[in-house]
Amino acid sequence: MKFLPALLFVTLAVQEPTFVNARVVDKRQTTIDVNAFMNKQTFISWVGLYRNVGNSGDYARNVDPGGVIASPSMSNPDYYYQWIRDSALVFKVILNQLISGNSSVEVHLKNYVAESNKLQHTPNPSGDYYSGGLGEPKFQVNGTAFTGSWGITKDIPQLDGPALRAIVLIEYANTLLDRGGDTRYVTNNLYQAVLPYNTVIKADLEYVSHNWHVDNFDLWEEVNAQHFFTLMVQRRALLAGAELVDRLSDGGAATWYRQQADAIGGVLPRFWSSSKNFLQATLNQSNRQSLDCGTLLGSLHGNGKRGWGIFPPESDEVLATLDALVNVFKSLYPINSNGAPGVAIGRYPEDTYDGTGTSVANPWYLCTFTTAEIVYNVVKRYEDVGYITVGAKSLNFFQRFLPSATSGATYASGSANFNIIVNGMLQFADDQMGRAAYHTPDTGSLSEQYSRDNGFQKGARDLTWSYASFLTTAWARSGNVAF
Repeated sequence: MKFLPALLFVTLAVQEPTFVNARVVDKRQTTIDVNAFMNKQTFISWVGLYRNVGNSGDYARNVDPGGVIASPSMSNPDYYYQWIRDSALVFKVILNQLISGNSSVEVHLKNYVAESNKLQHTPNPSGDYYSGGLGEPKFQVNGTAFTGSWGITKDIPQLDGPALRAIVLIEYANTLLDRGGDTRYVTNNLYQAVLPYNTVIKADLEYVSHNWHVDNFDLWEEVNAQHFFTLMVQRRALLAGAELVDRLSDGGAATWYRQQADAIGGVLPRFWSSSKNFLQATLNQSNRQSLDCGTLLGSLHGNGKRGWGIFPPESDEVLATLDALVNVFKSLYPINSNGAPGVAIGRYPEDTYDGTGTSVANPWYLCTFTTAEIVYNVVKRYEDVGYITVGAKSLNFFQRFLPSATSGATYASGSANFNIIVNGMLQFADDQMGRAAYHTPDTGSLSEQYSRDNGFQKGARDLTWSYASFLTTAWARSGNVAF
């Protein structure tokens, strides 16, 4: 990111205090140094993330090695469980450490493989290893089944977890194969070309490839339907899986996975609404407009550094969706008028989950981070390709930075308009991080939510996904995109 000066300061002139962790912090006439926040919070977020990983952190002493608690909160709300989705997103961050050269984290990845195998084989309310159990989203911290009251039933699975886990472990398998000498571990533990399946990746790919078309709960665990986020990560898992099994000489399976990925690719364009000018999170949703942060998350995790050919962050549709989200939340949350930088972002406008029950919903750290991560990734793409093309669907987004921008215009790297747009986008993303910084206590603890009215932290404390989301955003800000 080479257009903004090395230090970015966001000056606040706020007329009210911000409430943080049950104390009042008066931030009037103060200055947020976004670079300083990023540096400090990066260290704190690594500590916060590992504290919630089994066999490594003090909040996870009773958790299986390789397991991840969603939060150390055991009441109001009780998040002291393993979620397949959350764990995969955390281990995506840990695997990025390994890829970046930190070999000390590999023990955690091996533990994650073993724990994943254990959870796959644990009979649960959704079924067992061969009869639907891989669609169960939540387990006890010791790897036993969760059998309490829960919205997910045997008839309504949750399908994002197996796909996300497969994405992480496929990348891990490729990393092992690339460095040589680890083929036996891969074929013994991750992918063996036999049916019935008996290895972790093979089990997940078979489950995804045979069940992607089934209605299921969304990533927020509220709606039973077809979802953009889920289909995006399922498609990526199948395409990446096909490439891996080609390496392992399982051509028949590779063909099958690609066929199913192509079928998903045929469904995904249906999520674009030309009348609403944004990507809908869910098809055939009647009780909300389906404008949702989950679509941005689907773009991020369904593409990654490489990109998989559909709705990447720089696409016209994703930028239009981001623009619509920012506009709706800017006016929805009172704290967005308190003079702090950026816009606090929640899950979706009609949300009623307040962190412990249902009343009025709040902004989420991970959703606020995600708007910044998308934009940082897009700037990296523009720098790599050397130009910007303004799309008709995302014209309003570009006009935030260059009011004279026109649909179809192309601005080459080095031109004045290119630099204006890129600088504006980087300022926008840094303002989003400044907003999060404004509602983060000096300890750096990141909860699930922060109050729409006064910035007070809400919901589960020390949410592991919040830390993981911050870390991938910090990488993106430095010009590195997570795999």
